[in-house]
Amino acid sequence: MTHVDYEKMKIIAARKALEYVKDGYVLGIGSGSTVKYFIEFLGDALKKGLLKDIIGIPSSIDSRILMSKYGIPITDLYENPEIDLTVDGADSILSDKGVIIKGLGGAFTREKIINYAAKKRIIIVDERKLNREVPVPIEVLPFSLGYVIKTLDKMGGKPILRESSGKVGPCISDNGNIILDAYFDIDQITPTLEIELNKIPGVLENGVFVMRCEVIVGLSSNEIKILRI
Repeated sequence: MTHVDYEKMKIIAARKALEYVKDGYVLGIGSGSTVKYFIEFLGDALKKGLLKDIIGIPSSIDSRILMSKYGIPITDLYENPEIDLTVDGADSILSDKGVIIKGLGGAFTREKIINYAAKKRIIIVDERKLNREVPVPIEVLPFSLGYVIKTLDKMGGKPILRESSGKVGPCISDNGNIILDAYFDIDQITPTLEIELNKIPGVLENGVFVMRCEVIVGLSSNEIKILRI
């Protein structure tokens, strides 16, 4: 069996994303295993003086900790409400539908905010993420949990309460809310699903992203492919 080095694909995509960053940028910085490489490369570029006057808005506590580790100045949307570029990962790229699914790491609400607030968006992934079947994450106010589950069932979403791996009980977002994973049939995942899910009272946000962006895909051939959505 041929060994496939997915980490190498992530590194290739993350390095390419650095080419889009310019001096003076306010950067939205997403979360996930590929973005971790981007944060490392960005910190190295700043340390060597290859980039200057960069400030970043992290989408999660995890990304914030990494940014501090690599010396990347941190700001927020209150101080800098206009983002020049957001670099983020994804869990599935459904390019024929114009849909990206994010949130298996749990930070999708803040990721959506920094993506939608940006002038330009770069999504970095390895080739496994193309047309990958994954559930749609949904962030839910705890008070509304039962109602939201019932409504998702009626929609055919097959909701499952996400459990934490490090503690007993449900997965809690950085915003203090509960995360559900809704298993929709692939033909149900369309751009309108984002709107329909957010109409449910008690749903704060969902992992369906509909936005213009460039997707940098690291390939097993050690090359990259760029998709425009």
